[in-house]
Amino acid sequence: MAIRRTDPTRAIAELQDRVNRLFEEIRGRSSGTDLDEGRSGGWNPPVDLVEHDRGYVLRADLPGVDPAELRIEVEGDVLMLRGERRPEARLSSEAYLREERPRGRFEVKLSLPPSVDPAGIRASQRAGVLEVDLPSRRAAEVDPIRVEVESTEA
Repeated sequence: MAIRRTDPTRAIAELQDRVNRLFEEIRGRSSGTDLDEGRSGGWNPPVDLVEHDRGYVLRADLPGVDPAELRIEVEGDVLMLRGERRPEARLSSEAYLREERPRGRFEVKLSLPPSVDPAGIRASQRAGVLEVDLPSRRAAEVDPIRVEVESTEA
């Protein structure tokens, strides 16, 4: 049986992301941008965040999204993924007999742990899956410092 370490900070960050996503979804529905209304936009792509020995990898399912329509930015300790899935220009809305795939603008925000090195973030897209590599900072090797204990007895 494998022992899995728990990180309360990570659990809280995951909970915060889930609550934020829920509020964004509710806000989108109340402003008329429900996913059932694919024409009006406002959708959230499914995202996985995986931890590995060199940091983290974020994977987002973005089939049909042109890489030129993607923006990945880091502001403070937040990674923001923004983009847009555009409707097919050659089809009119009347041509659709069934329309379930969301389109329009989307935004995903992810709180980054302090261990992520923002300068090392790289992204690639293949087969409709965006993969963002979030490497950890390299621990600086520091020589140990010895602190002498002084006696204050009289």
